[in-house]
Amino acid sequence: MTFLSKSPKVVSVMLAAGQSTRFDGAKLAATVSGPDVNDPDPQALTHSLLTHSLLELTQAAEQIDIGKPCVILGGHIDVLSPLVPMNTPILINKDWQSGIASSVAMAAKYAQAEKADALLLSLADQVAVSHLHYLSLYRVFCLFGQTTAAYYQQNPGVPAIFVAEDFDALQQLEGDAGAKKLLKQHLTNQTLAVLPLEQAAIDIDTQADLSWWLANKE
Repeated sequence: MTFLSKSPKVVSVMLAAGQSTRFDGAKLAATVSGPDVNDPDPQALTHSLLTHSLLELTQAAEQIDIGKPCVILGGHIDVLSPLVPMNTPILINKDWQSGIASSVAMAAKYAQAEKADALLLSLADQVAVSHLHYLSLYRVFCLFGQTTAAYYQQNPGVPAIFVAEDFDALQQLEGDAGAKKLLKQHLTNQTLAVLPLEQAAIDIDTQADLSWWLANKE
């Protein structure tokens, strides 16, 4: 696939439907950025993990002109829905308890309905992934015109951009099998472009993860 003749239509979806059982609460509502003892700026805003991640993806989407990202909610929806930035499209995964595959399938179905050339898929708990990383991922995708993934911990993973030919396969995943299975198939078949991105390995699963991030973030 090549997009040399036109800009590809890409839609972006952030997955935020999990129950966060290891966190003992709604982890995406936890505060991860904003004023602290090292940031005396009174104008600095406090952001939840969900808001922080969505704002980074939104900033990238605006710069590459692909429209506002969509967020998929499921668990803790009453707590999380008020944290979604205004005018951000929301999809509700009523089957979220079956595992992440149901959210991946919903994202792919959304991309198909939008008649997109590609789907940028991301996770709300990848706190260290910035808008600059999304921009780099998009540049690699446009350069090679094929499925493109972040590469970290010696494996491909999300955030990733899937071409339209992947949408059916993404809808056939089951349970807690995320998109990594398909990315590994592409890697084996040499049909995957990768962007080294160790920051994608940093996610918030537990209270200890959150404490580490707050203590070590720049």
